[in-house]
Amino acid sequence: MTKYGQSWTQRPRAVLCLGVLVVSLCLLSACASKLPKLREQLNDPDPDVKIAAIQALAEAKDTVSVLPIVGLLEDSVPDVRKEAAKGLGKMRDARACQPLADFYNREQIEDVQDAGIRALVHLSTYSIQPLIGLLRSIRPGVRAGAARGLGSLGARDAVDPLIWLLRDRDADVRMAAVMALRQIGDGRGLDAIATMVQDTNPDVERSAEKALSGQGYQEQLNKAKRWARRVPYP
Repeated sequence: MTKYGQSWTQRPRAVLCLGVLVVSLCLLSACASKLPKLREQLNDPDPDVKIAAIQALAEAKDTVSVLPIVGLLEDSVPDVRKEAAKGLGKMRDARACQPLADFYNREQIEDVQDAGIRALVHLSTYSIQPLIGLLRSIRPGVRAGAARGLGSLGARDAVDPLIWLLRDRDADVRMAAVMALRQIGDGRGLDAIATMVQDTNPDVERSAEKALSGQGYQEQLNKAKRWARRVPYP
């Protein structure tokens, strides 16, 4: 192929790349110009306008709007609170972790509250300490949800608090702690699960047995069996 031919085939690619760059810059500029207006709409009296603004700002990962959206976790409209939690989860900003934990602890509407724990899990390792703090909540459902969240994150820092939670007075909380420790897979947690095969609640017993039934857990399962033989059933 001639030198002229090579430049001819390369030229359209260069033009295309330049065109893509120009379009991208234009889109970024247009998006940036909309952000101030979207931020203002977070204060609009219409809940639908607030929700649309939260969604757009979260999609744009607008860090300036993180704290204003945090404020909407206390909005009087449940759907606004729910969307604020979802948006903060998408933005993955560490500043939202503790406010989301507080929101999850106080929210009374179940599906709105669930948005809080999902957002905390999306925030990944940033959320581990706030979730550990929630293990001390006075609400059993919050303690159980926090345990499940820590299990999903594989949070080894939470092993000792979760072992402590195995003594919780609420059976659902104990089951959540069992499954969280199983997900994390730390040896101390697995040994602690072995003691739960003698729990006073049959559902917790079954959870412990299920947690130790997979391949690679024979040692802990044998410990559980020895524990069950040694300790008289209450």
